[in-house]
Amino acid sequence: MNRNAMPVIGLTMDSGDRPGRYQLHGDYVTSLQKAGGLPWPIAYGLDQRLIPTIVDHLDGILFTGGDDLDPALYGQTRHEKAVPIDPVRQQFELALLAEVERRRLPTLGICLGCQLMNVYRGGTLHQFLPDVPRPQPIEHRRLDRKLPRHEVRLEADSAIARAIGRSTVLANTYHKQAPARPGRGLRITGRSPDGIIEAMEDPTLPMFVAVQWHPERLHDEPDHLALFQMLVREALRSRPEHHAQAEEDARVG
Repeated sequence: MNRNAMPVIGLTMDSGDRPGRYQLHGDYVTSLQKAGGLPWPIAYGLDQRLIPTIVDHLDGILFTGGDDLDPALYGQTRHEKAVPIDPVRQQFELALLAEVERRRLPTLGICLGCQLMNVYRGGTLHQFLPDVPRPQPIEHRRLDRKLPRHEVRLEADSAIARAIGRSTVLANTYHKQAPARPGRGLRITGRSPDGIIEAMEDPTLPMFVAVQWHPERLHDEPDHLALFQMLVREALRSRPEHHAQAEEDARVG
């Protein structure tokens, strides 16, 4: 692969409005393109045996939003307000996540993607945030087509804080579920003012970062485009030819 080419970033797809169709919000594509990446949509109906071949072509991956995971994955029964994800998508993306983690591929999860990454690591979810007791609760759901925004407080040494250059961000977080108990190796790096987890990462990997908000809808704002720029930057760094060039530069230096 030409190390000067745009890094290829895989994009998971959601189920469409009719059987046999997929959908992908254009803002994900726009955000990655603006950040310098080449978006590569991945249809979850593919045979799982093709996953290693798919990942061979990727430099990074973005797990997108969608409906709610089967709570049996984390030992719960389904809440009446939950909207089940297509089980084929769930199974495919868990297998895809296992492969990209094994290869240490730079990974960003958004909303459902954040929840998927947490549950994959053995974490749990709050299935319906209005049921979660907390002081001064914020309405995290999108009601009446409004897009709520609130502050997210970030750990100053987190990957996201470093990417945007400060420890707070005004996020357009709209979701009814969120991580509860963090999964193995995941560090909580961002919370809303009412204590809900909004960002997580595994600091031992080149990039394994998850957020509950939707930065793709705010790609015109530098704070939010910065997440996609971080993914593209780490995708470039993860290429074997980048490491070979770095070693050569070190020898020459």
